[in-house]
Amino acid sequence: MTATPNEFDPVNIAQKSEPEAQMYRAEQAAKDPMQSVLADNPEIYFVPPKRSHEWGQWEYKAGAYYDTTTGDKHPFWRHQSLPRPSKDIARLRSDFVLWGYCMIADALSDTQVASVLQRVLAQAEGERLAGIAQKTPSGQNINCCINKGRCFEGLIEQDPAWMQGGPLIEQLVTEALGQNWISTSLIASIALKGGVPQALHQDQDIALDCRSPLTINLLTAITAIDDGNGGTLVIPGSHKVLSAALRDQRPVGKLPPAINLDAPAGTTIITDGRLLHSTGINHTDTPRVVMLNGMQHPLIRQQENWMLSVRPEVLERASPKLLQRMGYQATNAAQTNEGHGFGARGLAGEAAGATVEFRLAMDQGAYVRVGELGPDSTADELNTAFTLRKVVAKARAGGRSAPVGIGGTKANP
Repeated sequence: MTATPNEFDPVNIAQKSEPEAQMYRAEQAAKDPMQSVLADNPEIYFVPPKRSHEWGQWEYKAGAYYDTTTGDKHPFWRHQSLPRPSKDIARLRSDFVLWGYCMIADALSDTQVASVLQRVLAQAEGERLAGIAQKTPSGQNINCCINKGRCFEGLIEQDPAWMQGGPLIEQLVTEALGQNWISTSLIASIALKGGVPQALHQDQDIALDCRSPLTINLLTAITAIDDGNGGTLVIPGSHKVLSAALRDQRPVGKLPPAINLDAPAGTTIITDGRLLHSTGINHTDTPRVVMLNGMQHPLIRQQENWMLSVRPEVLERASPKLLQRMGYQATNAAQTNEGHGFGARGLAGEAAGATVEFRLAMDQGAYVRVGELGPDSTADELNTAFTLRKVVAKARAGGRSAPVGIGGTKANP
């Protein structure tokens, strides 16, 4: 048997791969500007993760990025012409390019808002009763909404029957992303009193730098949002600042302060994927509900549809590395399954983000998806053997807790 050439020996490769010898070292190091953001902006910091029993028990830091108000009341921003809800397509285009977001007034009618709000609150309560609610530091999320109500199908499609401003929204999204864009997810984000603020972040990986966005988000206010109930925090214009710093390979420097977005229920806010934003703090007793519909350029997905095409026997014998390469390992918010995998940042194959069990259950005809639930669901419906429940239990049994704190009060049998 021919010996493997020494040049292919991992030890030899490592010896010849010191940082100074690696290609594109500076470029790769510059692709994550958050270290520079945090260094130059001490009021911005990552809120440490909280265990479920600690949520709501955190120290409010005066002067922090979330200690702010709406643009029209903020001393730094109140004299600027920041985006306001509008139906004028020329104004919306200008706002989006200049500030990184625009606000479509009355994108949902009052009747459409009421339908979505009723379904969201019922589903949230049903998932809590079933013990499968996705807790977040800010409150609760409802994932994979496509399975949980006809209204959600309409929001993804921008069907005027469910979203009267759909045609205008579609035109703007197409101008931003080009033809044939796809939806990456639809999530109901519920901010509750006592929740911690989310860290400022970008939806688009900064490494995907370009002159126009490759990802955007449709944030639709199902309840009115403002500085009192957790209105989304944004730094207007930050999409340009961070992209320029990346292209020029220089520090980000001092950023302007964040503000809370404020808008009536039914407003859809289109945000550039490069815009710094996060969930604010809900100081009220009423849940703040927004729908988050992420969109992206169709190129940003795998060419081979590994989720469907791989044979079961290949999956069963696959190593953690092979599963990760094929996309069966969620990494934070990428390729989650019914919410399983949010927050999974560990090594490939970690149970916290492994999603292969869903595919294997489907092959066996045993995949039970979470569908519509509510406070009127029967005990049998709430205690259904959802595959999500089994996968999370297996992850916990493997010594790793579910990354999103799935849990709640399970219904009595």
